[in-house]
Amino acid sequence: MDKIDIILLDVNNIILPLSLYLLYTAYSKTFDKKENELVFVIAIFTMIYMIFKFAKPLFPGIPLIIINIPLVLAYLKKSKLTILFCSILIAGYYMTFYQKLYILIIAEYVIYYLLYLKDEKKLDIKKFIIEFCLIKMISLLILNISINGFIPNQTLNIVIISILLFILTSGAVFLHTRVEDVLKLHMSLKEIEHDKEIKSSLFQITHEIKNPIAVCKGYLDMFDVNNQEHAKKYIPILKEEINRTLLLLEDFLAMNKIKINKEPVDINLLLEDVVKNTKLLFNSYKIKLETNLKDDEIYISGDYNRLVQVFINLLKNSCEADGVTKIKIWTKINNDQIKVCIEDNGVGMDKETLNKIKEPFYTTKARGTGLGVSLSDEIITAHQGILNYTSRPEKYTRATVILPIEKAF
Repeated sequence: MDKIDIILLDVNNIILPLSLYLLYTAYSKTFDKKENELVFVIAIFTMIYMIFKFAKPLFPGIPLIIINIPLVLAYLKKSKLTILFCSILIAGYYMTFYQKLYILIIAEYVIYYLLYLKDEKKLDIKKFIIEFCLIKMISLLILNISINGFIPNQTLNIVIISILLFILTSGAVFLHTRVEDVLKLHMSLKEIEHDKEIKSSLFQITHEIKNPIAVCKGYLDMFDVNNQEHAKKYIPILKEEINRTLLLLEDFLAMNKIKINKEPVDINLLLEDVVKNTKLLFNSYKIKLETNLKDDEIYISGDYNRLVQVFINLLKNSCEADGVTKIKIWTKINNDQIKVCIEDNGVGMDKETLNKIKEPFYTTKARGTGLGVSLSDEIITAHQGILNYTSRPEKYTRATVILPIEKAF
């Protein structure tokens, strides 16, 4: 088997289980089913099994290096138990290759874990892959020199397979993150549309309420307070119609209420996730995005998913505005509050549009419902925050979200 065939087989051993897992993830999110973490674990260990079963070393005397890719994917998913078992399996494999050097191999995989712990909250996966591949290359060089002495060809081969490890790992991680980003964006937009549909049902409920009120009015017009027969006949009907109206209102309010599940949320980390998830949106509109987010951990008490929904909606509105080529997003701390500003360089809004922008059903879009900003405002208000818009025609439009900082976290 030549080296091209070996590399193609390696790619297949990684891509096949990963693709099946991503298909499962897409299915779960599309049909609102709870994702089972066990499926990811099965995909990772299927990868390891296929590599052990079918993969061949690229160069003689050097162990399989692609066996480390499932471990990097486990770090990407922050699945600590999977990381532990993968590390044990892979370290055990290298120990069979480099006997009597157990301590060095164990130390290598402990270093990977310490690197992960150092940046666990804000893991830069690109930086982690580079560090991982460099450490793996240095480790293999030390292990081979310890066993065989310095052999120039062997050293060159280790450098080559380390570069190959970097390329294949980056490709697998890119595929995983790109699919997840697309799914997250799709689900956020789907959630926005779902809430718009709920708000739109206001028209239907208005029609339903109008009927019993019209019945009540008709009977009241005929009602003679001095006529006992009228009282016996009409009052039960009026009560029944009023109760039916109240029941309709209760059902609508229960359906229409925005539910907020608060927990500690790092707002800057949330915004980084939003920016990452909307990259495809900006690319499709050919809009340049500039960000200036604080590196500090700033916690608020909020509903992560609802806030993501708000910021994606605000960014989507900016993308869809006329004449926009650039959008800026930045944060600013003001006393016990954090301001999140989203500004575009589009045609702006006139005074009338600016005054009405939060009103339900007000829209300037041909196919808009006029509920996106209204919903966003409702969600921010539920977080004890404020959503403001400022604009200058032919200059800019800026959406500012102000949220209280929770110092207790």
